[in-house]
Amino acid sequence: MKIRVEVSSLASSKMSGVANYTKMLVESLNGDRNIETHASYFNFLNRQPIPNLSIKKSLEKNSIIPLRIYAKLQSYSFAPPFDVNLSKVDLTIFPNFATWPSMKSRLRATVIHDLTYIRFPDTVDEKNLVHLKRVVPRSIKEADFIITISEAVKSELMKEFDLPPDKCVITTIPPDDKYHHKNDNEIHDKYGIPTKKFIYFIGNLEPRKDLPTLIKAYCKLPTAMKKEYSLIMAGGNGWKTENSRKAIKNAQKNSENVAHIGFVDDDDAAAFYQKATMFVMPSIYEGFGMPILESMASGCPVIASDIPVLKEVGGDAALYAKAGDSDDFKEVIEKLIKDTGLQKKLVELGKQNLKNFSLEKNAKVISDKVKSLI
Repeated sequence: MKIRVEVSSLASSKMSGVANYTKMLVESLNGDRNIETHASYFNFLNRQPIPNLSIKKSLEKNSIIPLRIYAKLQSYSFAPPFDVNLSKVDLTIFPNFATWPSMKSRLRATVIHDLTYIRFPDTVDEKNLVHLKRVVPRSIKEADFIITISEAVKSELMKEFDLPPDKCVITTIPPDDKYHHKNDNEIHDKYGIPTKKFIYFIGNLEPRKDLPTLIKAYCKLPTAMKKEYSLIMAGGNGWKTENSRKAIKNAQKNSENVAHIGFVDDDDAAAFYQKATMFVMPSIYEGFGMPILESMASGCPVIASDIPVLKEVGGDAALYAKAGDSDDFKEVIEKLIKDTGLQKKLVELGKQNLKNFSLEKNAKVISDKVKSLI
């Protein structure tokens, strides 16, 4: 069976959530001996970095047109088949919401990571919101099947688009292997972390991450506790960052140990989880919850908002606080700081929870679906 994955999101120096998912999807397919995995990316005039993948021999460069122009044409239904100069395959997977025209693939599958643009449109960048409203309904109709990343999102897709259950398969995402290994990289001086112990968050500064609630919760902690534990937030700027930046600025103005450190080097990613006392994810909406699993793989206790998808990912191995409720988050954070026995228990439960997420399962789910359609 020949499967192609469109990997242009990997042709970048900074990895987005879609890029990380795409990389793991390619690696899971490539690990199945019954699948011949191909990966294609747009690289007009050799201006893009080569995607960091192990399948160099099956990496196909599409140099006909710049990706930016092709994506715009596709958004308005004017794009030609993207794979004119590529080899024939049984399935092409498009990992970023849009089903592209194809002439070299028997089947097409598109990954819909979440429905933020429907559930919380005010949290989405305006240009992207217009694009998703135009593209996603069309993509769902044109794809032979849909891939998503959680039961929660599959349920939303079925309800919103009257999608038959058998047209949607789920590929859960295990954490990268690097999080399972000890990382002693020095991060305190490098990133300006003001205290030895810290509470950690990673994610873009976008509204659905709800950083203001986390910052308020931290500021309500006892003074002595805040002197010992700082709140460290990593990640890019994202969009509609005004409220998050204002919350960070106000906390810093009041001399709180709060810091937004921006992007973390890939080599340091595991060190942050491993050195943190806890990881906190206050999101009001997600398609999955990859940082929860990265944290568990790193041996770091987790607190998350009580939205369905994060409870699906974290199971009984995490603590939960009411989404948007800074008082509840404060209580749970304080409880976990004080109870080292609970910290150890969550770490052990996290190790067990990770067994539910496997790359091998993803390859089988997709290959079985292809076999049922060909």
